[in-house]
Amino acid sequence: MSTPTDPYASWKNWAPADFGRHSPYDDRYYRWHLQRAGFDLAQPLRVLEIGYGNGRFMGWLRAGGHAVCGVEANPQLVERAVAAGFDAAADPDRFKATAPFDLIAAFDVLEHIAVADLQPFVEQLLTRLAPDGRLLLRFPNGESPFGLWMQHGDLTHLHALGLSKLRQLCTACGLQISHSGETLPWREQPPSRRLVAALAAWSRRRFEWRLRKMYGLPRGLDLSPNQLVVLTRA
Repeated sequence: MSTPTDPYASWKNWAPADFGRHSPYDDRYYRWHLQRAGFDLAQPLRVLEIGYGNGRFMGWLRAGGHAVCGVEANPQLVERAVAAGFDAAADPDRFKATAPFDLIAAFDVLEHIAVADLQPFVEQLLTRLAPDGRLLLRFPNGESPFGLWMQHGDLTHLHALGLSKLRQLCTACGLQISHSGETLPWREQPPSRRLVAALAAWSRRRFEWRLRKMYGLPRGLDLSPNQLVVLTRA
């Protein structure tokens, strides 16, 4: 009997045949953010990904020679990961013996967790993190008007997050923000696109500066649609 199609995976266009595939852009994106987090990617990492979706990050890690485990609440996505040869489960306790991890990543996960459960969720991650490990978290930027379409474009998003709320969460959990911001610098683009990317980055900085001045927004407020942060123990 065939497995029923999962509505959420279908809506996200996560085809089973694409599980674990990653693009050249994904390679630049993940590489830059992990290097910015302080990792030497020439050394194998032990990584746990929470809510891995269709496995792009896990596939990229495995291709780079890193050891990766995945936790996913969706049983069909667990089946896809196992079928693709990944160590995956619905219960994070499955990986107690594998901990501690150098990196625990959660892309587009926090907005699916009720506010009251955020602190216990992060504290549970810390029990599986090495003393000098990193948390890598991405979520729609609730402090930016340009993040609203991402925040409100999914019925399963429960609340909006921004750096201010995250700092509050970090204080409660004994963490600090090591790095923040998602947008790749123009130097990380392919050589043929760097000039255009540099001009676009300059135009964007000017536009955001004017927008902050017009509306009295705090200096340095990140207006990117997504926010990505690296957290370490305080």
